[in-house]
Amino acid sequence: MCSCPLRSTCRFFPEHPGLLLAGAISSPSLYSYNPAENRPAMRNQARDDGIPLLLWVLLASLTALLLAFSQTVAFFGDEGFHLLAARLVNAGKRLYLDFFYPHAPLYVYISAAWMRVVGDTWRSVHALTALCASTSIALVTWYVFTRSRGSRWRLANAASAALLMGLNILVMWYGTIGPPYGPSLVLIVAAFLLVVASVGRVGGPQSFLAGVCAGTAAASLLLTAPVAPILFLWLLRHAGPGDRFKKGAYFLAGTGLPFLPLLWLLGHGPREVLFDVVGYHLLYRATWVDRSVSVLQSLRTLASWLNSTQALLLILLATVALTVPPSPSEWDEQRRREFRLCGWLVAGLALCLATPLPTFPHYFILVVPFVSILAALGMNVLGSRLWPSARPLYVVLPLLVLFALGLAKLAVQQRETFYAPPWAMVEELAREVNRVAPPEGLVHASEAVLFAARRLPPPGMENSFGSLLRLPPEQLARLHVLPQSQIDAWLAAGHFHTVTIGTTDPRVQALGLLRRYARQEQLHHFYILSDPVP
Repeated sequence: MCSCPLRSTCRFFPEHPGLLLAGAISSPSLYSYNPAENRPAMRNQARDDGIPLLLWVLLASLTALLLAFSQTVAFFGDEGFHLLAARLVNAGKRLYLDFFYPHAPLYVYISAAWMRVVGDTWRSVHALTALCASTSIALVTWYVFTRSRGSRWRLANAASAALLMGLNILVMWYGTIGPPYGPSLVLIVAAFLLVVASVGRVGGPQSFLAGVCAGTAAASLLLTAPVAPILFLWLLRHAGPGDRFKKGAYFLAGTGLPFLPLLWLLGHGPREVLFDVVGYHLLYRATWVDRSVSVLQSLRTLASWLNSTQALLLILLATVALTVPPSPSEWDEQRRREFRLCGWLVAGLALCLATPLPTFPHYFILVVPFVSILAALGMNVLGSRLWPSARPLYVVLPLLVLFALGLAKLAVQQRETFYAPPWAMVEELAREVNRVAPPEGLVHASEAVLFAARRLPPPGMENSFGSLLRLPPEQLARLHVLPQSQIDAWLAAGHFHTVTIGTTDPRVQALGLLRRYARQEQLHHFYILSDPVP
């Protein structure tokens, strides 16, 4: 018998106590049974569901690839203010109440705690996000492998899912950086697995934990918000009549739990919190450019998928999986419902991610796990219908090679990034700043340079997006934001001891910065100006 503290949740796995996620992706045929009567069947299923060595090697290789990429090439211009926000939290500052931060709060506290334990560097945060992205790939692979039980396509389906997600441009480029995309991937995949596991089982632990995962994702990255209502409605639709509302209540309770820190902050500063988390995105996002420019950027983003080999292949294969009827002997009704849920998640997320003005390609990383599941199954359907006697390898290999070529195309286009990694240049700038600036001297620099230099910004300059807001001075002061006009006045007056600014920035000439600072250096297309002239 299981003696672990989670006995009530792991009773379906007597030989593996505590492996709740293992239960989450077990066979639909075992969703309701008596454990005592079905113990031999469970043991046979556990042996049957053992991951083959080839898949373990594949997953380990993808994990190593993502970790290596995260520590060398991965960089995103906006990740500096996420990293700097975590450092400010560790320095005793409060989100929203002490500085402007237009994002959900939970990930900042998670990364701040991680930095305290592992190290206060960008490398430690990149390792965290890369490991989370790798875990989401493993969960997707495991799900497809268990759902393909009894099919000769089983190994091919699972390996295809792993490669379609692990070699995806969005996952590699944005799942390994400072913002919360990597952690959000593993959270929404875990929520999906736990919801489908809870449908045919008695009790509510799986639905509660599914809510916790979906809520944690939304409380870390607002873009994941559609996941929770889609899973909730699907759970109500397919749970048993006697258990439906109980499981729904468990799910909602779990979803609300991760928002407690936000509620605490809301109680201490409702205006600041509501503006940063809600009002900024509804009313002031990208107001520094003309609306037509934002619309054009969004249209350009959506049209870019037509020029992406990977995106077109995923969309076509997922469409095949959802529209071409599969063989009833391979996919029973339970599995079809789960695959349709993947389709709803893809559609719901894609619709919501396309609505912000402007929207950007990296937002759509959140649909990758679910579209990869469907695309892998689409290969199965395509091969079974067109070449029923062919070996699965002969069908999936050409498609996977074509998919990998999409990644190779981007590598060629971005080859300069590989030769001169941006974080290496940021660290060079930070070292030079620390060399010329005294420890207590005010520094004007980007968030990434300040983070690498281990310096805190002047109050009101914690987030460069805040200075772009066109609001009355008294409202900016309440939001803890310095207006751009004030920052420019400080630059012109030599208020900062050291300034890093792009060599092509028009303020260099407009504010006469080269005359204001006695010491001038150039490094990586930046001026490093120090020692203001009295």
